[in-house]
Amino acid sequence: MKKKILITGAKGFFGTRFINRYQNEFEIAGLDVQQLDITDKSAVDTTFAEFKPDYVIHAAAIAVTDFCNKHPDVAHKVNVQGAINVANACKANGSKLVFISTEQVFNGNEEAGPYSELDTPVPDTVYGQNKLEAERELKSILDEMWILRFTWLFGLPERYTTINPNVVWNTLQALTNGEVMQERRNEFRGLTYVHELIEQFPKIFTIPYGTYHTGAHNPASRYDIAEHILSELGQKERLPELLNANDAPKTRDVRLDTSKLADQGVVFTESKDAITKCLKEFHFV
Repeated sequence: MKKKILITGAKGFFGTRFINRYQNEFEIAGLDVQQLDITDKSAVDTTFAEFKPDYVIHAAAIAVTDFCNKHPDVAHKVNVQGAINVANACKANGSKLVFISTEQVFNGNEEAGPYSELDTPVPDTVYGQNKLEAERELKSILDEMWILRFTWLFGLPERYTTINPNVVWNTLQALTNGEVMQERRNEFRGLTYVHELIEQFPKIFTIPYGTYHTGAHNPASRYDIAEHILSELGQKERLPELLNANDAPKTRDVRLDTSKLADQGVVFTESKDAITKCLKEFHFV
């Protein structure tokens, strides 16, 4: 008998690809806001009681930083209270929860990354603050839970999936539209190929419960990554006309130390190599 997975945020970049990959291996209820308002506790309780999921992947969130900063009440209702509703429904139905969090919980830390799970997050955006508050609230509700703090996922458009702004897609769009890219040499983030994460996801259901930093190691800056992508696309000689450095006033480094997850056998290709892998899989190189 197939295990049941309920995934919120099912129409998102991660959710659509996850469902495409595992729809024949699991019984999946893919729900987005049109099917389930996670801020409606009664609706959440009813949906969970009817489906009775073995696992829940809670990926639904308002993740647009500017929107959250401008509308903190709305963001809190979805990102915190909605997550609490999901966790309580998991507890009532014996479902194991995967809560998707973010590297942005470290966005206000003064020291540079990579950050381990033992480092104290200091979020300085409403979205980061919401996610950290939700992490704490959910841990007080559930014991059977994994918190995955994602790095920035990248990938390319595919049939029946959505696309998010990401480093590879942004570069291809700029190149197609004849735009000069403006990238920072003093911004550092983890960059993870979405399919490399999805392919390993069932392993996560087998590891000890807890908080895990999730994704690829990336020593390169945003500028270095853009330079790498353009070079892989055969544009190395044109780099001066395609790419400009536009450094921020302050260095930003929100990279995550993912060695705790690697110790459990969930490992990722370093970002530059993963980007090359993606471009090859889609036959750009």
